[in-house]
Amino acid sequence: MGEVKVPIDVRALSSNGAPAGRFVAIVDTGATLPILPGSRLKALGIVPSGRVRVLLANGEVMEREMGEARVTVEGATTPCRVLFGADQDEPLLGVTVLELLGLAVDPVQGRLIPSPYKLF
Repeated sequence: MGEVKVPIDVRALSSNGAPAGRFVAIVDTGATLPILPGSRLKALGIVPSGRVRVLLANGEVMEREMGEARVTVEGATTPCRVLFGADQDEPLLGVTVLELLGLAVDPVQGRLIPSPYKLF
């Protein structure tokens, strides 16, 4: 099983028709929120609204700025919190957006697939 990467479009909640930023993100079902290079988010007009603590895969805890954006994956869009990463951070798409859009990872085919919402 390899990495699953997908193109995502991100724009400010009040973008007023401004173009979205295109990112190619690794789908990481172990991550909660998307993390994207902070300077690009700010260039898109997405402003930090606070700071949150995040737990890294190596067990380290750190703080990141967080903001609100519209995230589009495979033609479907949802508002979501996004984390402002360092400019060298690889874009990650976390499980929150997948769940909001009813998507799951097909690790065999290396792609996203529709997934029914769960009511249990």
